[in-house]
Amino acid sequence: MIRHPRLPALIVFVVAATLGALYLVAWGQVEKYWRGGNQTLDALRKKVEAEGKAGAVSAETWLAYADALVNAKRFADASEAYKEVISLQPGKRDPKFQCGLALAQAGASGPFYDFLKELVYSDAKVAEDLFSRPEAQPYLKDERFTSLAKEAKNQAMD
Repeated sequence: MIRHPRLPALIVFVVAATLGALYLVAWGQVEKYWRGGNQTLDALRKKVEAEGKAGAVSAETWLAYADALVNAKRFADASEAYKEVISLQPGKRDPKFQCGLALAQAGASGPFYDFLKELVYSDAKVAEDLFSRPEAQPYLKDERFTSLAKEAKNQAMD
């Protein structure tokens, strides 16, 4: 029986694991640069203001700004930014879902209800998905949200 030294295999394993970990850590930085550089909340706010002065703010800029606001836990402001994206791209479902989620997390039951009421008849599947999220569960204790959830489920089946 031939015995092979274990130390070189261990060294190769440790080097490969280290390189893999470094790759995963560096990937976040690479992805940030691919998206367009500085994506901080302050930089995106300035970009929104600059594009607004130059004409119209693009949907991509509003979306990046809204995502940054959500990451900063400013949910009410994020919902307003998502509404701008929805007005520019009404056919996209993701901004509608994110806007509803931000409204739910903001704790504003009135605006959340108004948004969902409109959403049930325009895109019932998104409304049904929102009602299944944990962020929306506390609202289902209210009868108006419960009936709206049933209507969303019925509309989504059609």
